[in-house]
Amino acid sequence: MQVWKIQCVLLQTVKDEDEVIRGMSENMIVKFEKYWNDYSVTLAMGAVLDPRMKLEMLRCCYSEIDVSTADEKVAHVKSNLYMLFEKYAAATTNNNQSNSNVQTNLTSGPLPKTSRSTTSVKRGMFDELKKHNMILISQAGKSQLDVYLYEPIKELDEELDVLKWWKGKVTRFPDLSILARDLLSIPITTVASESAFSIGAHVLNKYRSRLLPKNVQALICTRNWLHGFANNDEDDDESNDIGNGTTSRMVD
Repeated sequence: MQVWKIQCVLLQTVKDEDEVIRGMSENMIVKFEKYWNDYSVTLAMGAVLDPRMKLEMLRCCYSEIDVSTADEKVAHVKSNLYMLFEKYAAATTNNNQSNSNVQTNLTSGPLPKTSRSTTSVKRGMFDELKKHNMILISQAGKSQLDVYLYEPIKELDEELDVLKWWKGKVTRFPDLSILARDLLSIPITTVASESAFSIGAHVLNKYRSRLLPKNVQALICTRNWLHGFANNDEDDDESNDIGNGTTSRMVD
């Protein structure tokens, strides 16, 4: 959503009456298209797994950018999402078969009456709920992903915790909830790793990195111990003072 908002703003400002604004927007669009000419499929699938969006809102967003390619982009995201879901469903089936064999071997030996009854009750309740859910889905001839996408989208609530929402749907969507958990928890970085070790101007502000200040100091200090600070004519005295000050504080 954030990437889409940025592109929408750029497309609007490129038609601005102010010549300066137009020029800035054109330059920014060139830079934007270098990295985001094709939207990340992973981010798009994450948007589909947001119950406030799904495919309908994704199609609407794509249409705002380019109506002629919206359906093609949505179909591409949908096919990749189904392909990924099938892998998760297959993995769950294999795990269930393995667990069933292990449980059969375990229960073949003698167990205390109390432990046996407690274990069987817990397993029976879970299996019964899962079996009932799978029966409902199979009767409709739909997968968990089909059911999720068919249901109406939720109201736009900015306070909704999507991961928490999926956590509450584990019983109803056992395989899909695991997929959503793995996909939505992927961390996204905005700075290349080598930039963290660059000491040019000795500045790593909040717009270039999400590193904690103590981690930045540790990285600069470690590089100083290994290689020392290079004497670059381009670095002014102030920058050198900042770097040396940081190192001295770390050593102290």
